[in-house]
Amino acid sequence: MRIWHKGLDGIHAFYVNGLLRSLFMSMTSIFLPVFVYLQGIKYFSDVSKSLLLVAAYFIFVRIVVGVVVFPISRFVENQGFRKSISLSIIFLIGHVLTLYLAPQNIWWVVASAVCGAIQIPLYWLSRDSALSQDIQASKMGSKMSYVYVLEGIADLTGPFVGGAIILNYGFPTLFIVSTCILFLSTIPLWWMPPHTHKNGVSLKGFWLFVKDKRYLHHVVANFGAAINDYGNGAIWPLIIFLYGFSSEKLGMVYSAVALVAIGVQYIAGSWFDKLRARKDYADEGVYGFAAVGVSLSWVVRFFISTVWQIVPIDMVRQLFVSVHNDFFSDYIHLGGRRMGSIAFWVYLEFIYSLGAIVIFGLMAIGVYLGIWKELVIGSIALWSLATIVIARESNL
Repeated sequence: MRIWHKGLDGIHAFYVNGLLRSLFMSMTSIFLPVFVYLQGIKYFSDVSKSLLLVAAYFIFVRIVVGVVVFPISRFVENQGFRKSISLSIIFLIGHVLTLYLAPQNIWWVVASAVCGAIQIPLYWLSRDSALSQDIQASKMGSKMSYVYVLEGIADLTGPFVGGAIILNYGFPTLFIVSTCILFLSTIPLWWMPPHTHKNGVSLKGFWLFVKDKRYLHHVVANFGAAINDYGNGAIWPLIIFLYGFSSEKLGMVYSAVALVAIGVQYIAGSWFDKLRARKDYADEGVYGFAAVGVSLSWVVRFFISTVWQIVPIDMVRQLFVSVHNDFFSDYIHLGGRRMGSIAFWVYLEFIYSLGAIVIFGLMAIGVYLGIWKELVIGSIALWSLATIVIARESNL
């Protein structure tokens, strides 16, 4: 009798873990800013204070990430990627359970932010460093596209299911169901082989990294990527909710968009490999066009507010986003492979945190001035365009 896991290697373990983890994230992450906002309404009974609570929540998360990312990189180096990702899931479960308790006391929201922050470097340092080591440079696009397609399948169902659970049973039930999925996601990790990467992270090394022209394009692009990612994953869902959308409709919007993403991401990976193999500027040109499309889509988003406007616009937007995100990830993993150190991912995680702090800081200022949506969307449009510089990695 053939054992079901025979032939399961590190990259396939990542595929299964990524599928389950993405199902959890797609069921919960877009609803997190809405949940925090509603807690603010419950405790403060004020829209502005509730919006400030959302901004403060994510600022605090990324401050904690910035504080813990250096020592956690040592843990990843000493304990290995498999244990680190498993530990990240424990903190992610803690993040969910504290959210479950938040309606009883607002301070549980702070505890959820701490748990959610700690799991970020534990997971992403491990995942990105291992993938950049396991995948050959010539096959980076096609292999990474498999990861994104599997995660896209989860993104297709997760938002709708999550929204339906919230509508019919409430946030507590969503947190319980998602916790069960997290437990299942730990199983494939134990078929991962051990990985070893040199670390060498230090504050001096970070400063040298930021000034190094060989990696400056990664610094600028990841700062912009953080602003774009949090704009799409936290700020835009909150804006849609404030337009009067129910949690179920919000989930339907993101599920519909995910349908477009799956097909495009499957093609984009192998397309990237073929374009890059030409040794000209073909892949950079395609990526640049996609980055411009993403930036302009944020401008269009400012003028739409109904479901019949948002769904088709966001589905068209996703054509650009899928190519942009796929190529961006390929470029960044090529950079990680070139540097060959966990330090690469540590420094970029720190830069990413700075980008997130800036966009939510601008949101807080905008709330005070009464122009938060205008200020945030304009900034996201500008910095999403700045991610175009990462294409320099193609010919290094």
